Amino acid sequence: MTQSCLRSAFLAIAAVAFLSLPVAAQNTDEAAAWEPIKISGSADQLKAFLGAFPTGKFASEARQKYSLIADAMLAPEVMDIDVRFPGDVRRIGRSVGPIRVVKLDILVQQDGKTNDVKVTKSSGFAPYDSAAVVAARAAIYLPAMDHGMAVESRMDYDVSFGLLCNRAAGGSPTCDGGRFPQTCSATVCAPLLR
Repeated sequence: MTQSCLRSAFLAIAAVAFLSLPVAAQNTDEAAAWEPIKISGSADQLKAFLGAFPTGKFASEARQKYSLIADAMLAPEVMDIDVRFPGDVRRIGRSVGPIRVVKLDILVQQDGKTNDVKVTKSSGFAPYDSAAVVAARAAIYLPAMDHGMAVESRMDYDVSFGLLCNRAAGGSPTCDGGRFPQTCSATVCAPLLR
């Protein structure tokens, strides 16, 4: 194996190991992983780095370099989104159901912001749809990259809302015959009030 192949293999293995570290350690580890590839990284090294730190401190620069070196287009990605669970929904949760998904179409601008968010498929519940749109408008995105240049591009994004079984409220530990889960697999969850 050549030295660059060995380096790529090492970085890929190290990147996977970094994913399991706490955030503070990941920031230090991200900087350490970025240092050897920031100037002369290969497409494989940059791809491995982005796999390990997709929204990290150096993700924007790594995406730009990868797009240029690989002569490829990268789709936009959500870097940071804060979805707020509508508080009043918890009181009426049983009728809303355990999980609902809002499908969004988002135009991500070159600067990583948006002001064009459309609901392409409603959750069937207006407070969820509204909360998803508000969060998407305030989110920070990594813009699409086309041959090293940030470009405006559309992306699809799903925001799921889940209601969880509230075991402390008493009754069956499975909540409504198992209809409401006890762990969150949605974008944002809240315990069901009884």
